[in-house]
Amino acid sequence: MPETAQRVPEDSPTYREFRRLYDLARQLRPTGVDRWNRELYATSSLGGFDHQTGAVQIHGSLLREGLTRDPAANRRMQARAVATVLEQVTQAGMPIEAPGEANVIRTTQSRGLHDGVASVRAAADLRTFSRQAGYLSLAFDDAQQTGAFAAANGLIQQASGPNVDRETLIDRLTHGPAVMHFDQLAEAVVRNRLAEVAPVEGPDRREVRRQLIATMLHPRWDSLAQRSPEAGRQVAEDIGRALNAKVEELRRRRPWADRQASADGARHPAEKQPRLLPEQTAGGTTRAAAEGTEELAAARFLSGVAPAAGAVGRGSALGDGSRAAARAAGVARGASGPAMHRPGEPARG
Repeated sequence: MPETAQRVPEDSPTYREFRRLYDLARQLRPTGVDRWNRELYATSSLGGFDHQTGAVQIHGSLLREGLTRDPAANRRMQARAVATVLEQVTQAGMPIEAPGEANVIRTTQSRGLHDGVASVRAAADLRTFSRQAGYLSLAFDDAQQTGAFAAANGLIQQASGPNVDRETLIDRLTHGPAVMHFDQLAEAVVRNRLAEVAPVEGPDRREVRRQLIATMLHPRWDSLAQRSPEAGRQVAEDIGRALNAKVEELRRRRPWADRQASADGARHPAEKQPRLLPEQTAGGTTRAAAEGTEELAAARFLSGVAPAAGAVGRGSALGDGSRAAARAAGVARGASGPAMHRPGEPARG
């Protein structure tokens, strides 16, 4: 822990209120995972959930001024503090890895989306949760959020539809695993926009999702936690254009159709084995060898601490990513890449 982080005593009113809210939030969207180690720290930095240790850090001012049901308290600080609790519960309540899955994305882009998903969940649940927790009905302040929230919010909206609506998709993302968030979004796109033409299951359907995922891997995902909501909205717009084009291409070309025509169910020889992602081939290594690196890949993803919703002082810088850049990033960086240590995050263990 950095020197600016001080552990909050477990017998203090602040800790007890955080623990009460944490437990209530887990009941709101139950998952089978709880990675919080029951340590709470007040910090002068951004704070967040520490994926390495399982500790929670929250900006000291939010703990002092926000985690109270006093009607005279600053409601803006209350809203930010309660939203932060929801974010921490979301990140602590899902697994990171997905052993054996094909379309995993273990990159800083995945980490950026992971941060954004936690914020979107907080926004979706804040009003209901605050009332259940005994606070006055609190409103979520989008202006206080990062570009990661805005980008994830926009992408979730694009993927939502009549077959997988926004609420259902948020709930699925909340359960994780984190490295499958892009695949979960891609599956929602398939169900909502390609249901009548996409393969029902198997390698062809995974390949359809893989192509959709490539449009979502914008090169600015890994920096959006330090950028403004405007930057995140720009990223979402860039992704939307690339995603729409890919959906139309898949509807028009249906590249899998000629492999599904035989009456006996035989597949085209080229499709006997599912296409592997770059991190699974690792430049020619076998699948078994690639799976042996999962632990290292997860450690890279987990390094650092995700930013809390109550952080003070967001920088403002617009992303200039283009559709071409986003698609190129999907090819070049869709599988591997070191996790980035963010400014203001706790030191790594």
